[in-house]
Amino acid sequence: MTISPDSFDALLGWLDPDREKAADRYEIIRAGLIRIFVSKGLSDAEHYTDETIDRVIKRLPELKQTYVGDPARYFHGVARNVLLEYGRRKEVSTDAVPQRQINESARSDTHECLSKCLKLLPRDKQEFILDYHLYQGHAKIENHREMAGELSISEGALRTRAHHLRVSLEKCVLRCIAQARQNKTAV
Repeated sequence: MTISPDSFDALLGWLDPDREKAADRYEIIRAGLIRIFVSKGLSDAEHYTDETIDRVIKRLPELKQTYVGDPARYFHGVARNVLLEYGRRKEVSTDAVPQRQINESARSDTHECLSKCLKLLPRDKQEFILDYHLYQGHAKIENHREMAGELSISEGALRTRAHHLRVSLEKCVLRCIAQARQNKTAV
């Protein structure tokens, strides 16, 4: 779907009444969505980001009237649905089945281990840590403030939760990397 100028203007209006602030928010949300899809290992992250934005625009007339909260959170929810759908429909070429994956070694042990360790976490903790690290700069501060408000905790408590989660992820990743390297030397 190509976005019409009218629907894009409507989207910007939903993000913020001030057009410049809305444009900035749109760029921040778009960059965040791209990071989400890249972190999930999707090579065409921009395609999935556009798909997410298209879906939000389709629902915009309804959202303007009913949605309460930060629009970025709605985008993230739609992105999660897009990811779930992607996981269900991995396309396989019917012409020829490849014998082995070409870019298998392109992913580092660290990335592989981080993905594995993230999958071991409960879904709410996965979402928490990914949302916590989604933005940079001032948008990051605003996001942390909103997250703390949604969880009814202080920003300090939010940072503490994120720290504890990062520490446990780091331990898991380090164990996984050590095991992967041990398996490589044993072969």
